[in-house]
Amino acid sequence: MFFISIFLQLSLSAALASWSVSYKPRSICVFERSSVDFTCSFDYPSFQTLKTTKWFKPNKHQKQDGTQQGIFVHHSEAAEIDQLYKNRTVFANQDKNCSLQLYNVSKSDIGKYFFRLETNYYRGKYTGPGGIYLNVAVLPFRVTVTTQKVYGHIHEGDSVTLRCSTENCTPEQGPFAWFKNHLLLPQATENELQISSVSHNDFGNYSCGLKNSSMTSADELLLDVRYSPKNVEITILTSGKIEQGNSLTLICKSNANPAVTNYTWFKIRDGNISSIGFDCEFSIKAASQKDDGQYFCTAKNDMGSQNSTIIALKVEVPDRHFLLTATALLFFVIVVLLVLFGLNIRRKQITPKKQPTEQTPAVTVTEEIYENLRKSPESEESHTNLIYADLNLPSLTSDSLFYRPRPNSQEDDAVVYSLLSNKE
Repeated sequence: MFFISIFLQLSLSAALASWSVSYKPRSICVFERSSVDFTCSFDYPSFQTLKTTKWFKPNKHQKQDGTQQGIFVHHSEAAEIDQLYKNRTVFANQDKNCSLQLYNVSKSDIGKYFFRLETNYYRGKYTGPGGIYLNVAVLPFRVTVTTQKVYGHIHEGDSVTLRCSTENCTPEQGPFAWFKNHLLLPQATENELQISSVSHNDFGNYSCGLKNSSMTSADELLLDVRYSPKNVEITILTSGKIEQGNSLTLICKSNANPAVTNYTWFKIRDGNISSIGFDCEFSIKAASQKDDGQYFCTAKNDMGSQNSTIIALKVEVPDRHFLLTATALLFFVIVVLLVLFGLNIRRKQITPKKQPTEQTPAVTVTEEIYENLRKSPESEESHTNLIYADLNLPSLTSDSLFYRPRPNSQEDDAVVYSLLSNKE
């Protein structure tokens, strides 16, 4: 009897030990519109026959420990599957493998999921305890910052952690991508970006997302690091060379957050330091040798102050000898131009105008000879008389038809004496 009792207890323990469901992982976070895998395996007594397999999700008003079945996500009898999950799941349907794939995940899918199996025995029903909790990350990404300070601004030297997260949860799948002022930070691939000692170089706008994906944060986060003035320097604005009489302006530039509120200008001359101005700019309207010296400025905000480097200012005085020489040369050039201009006007006034050439009517040589023939005043006689007449021949121009040049001619007109015989 004793041995029979021991045998029954061992048989019962072995039977109970054969019921099991294993989930992996116990909690999952995935992006909405993505898919998720519920990894699952199960076991039951070998002398029983598997009849029904199902995945269910308790309703919000039900217990979330698996003792109450809610809507069926999967059921071996397809008609039992809830309308919200039809055509969205794939069951492994293998021996003792109860893994399930869920597609097109949405915010409404958040909750616990349990696997339940039933055999042909009356009490052959078992629900895997614990289940799998599904959380859904709702886009877009957002960047949050945490510091050691509960309140107040972030100062240089503080420890800062930037976290890339989404609503409800943040999936661990990666790698992540971080951007500062729209530029990729190649070394940052986790969902957290830690800066142990923040500096002014870390000031900027940060965003995040998944690497090789278009999913990025909707809004950038400004990491507002406050720091004292940095890189204070002086810039000189002048209309030309720094010469006597010219104007110039000295500008004090710096990088600070918050902005510089106080500026002070100093001048060093002959070992003495004096304060000469309190604005961002220091102007000299007409430079002179008394402005020679060394200058520097101080920029100050709520975080501290910094001095600029010292610059030396030397006002050049123009060479008087050179000016006199240049002035004399200019005067000489002007006088020469005026003289040449006056001669040109006088030449124009005394130059005679060219008279149009009078055209002499063309006549033959014979006609001209007879025109110049003057008869002697002596009375005519019946006998033969000798009459002398002088014949004036005008000089011919090059335009005349019978023109022949006379190289040694001294007079304009030639006198020809001819003997004329007159018979009665």
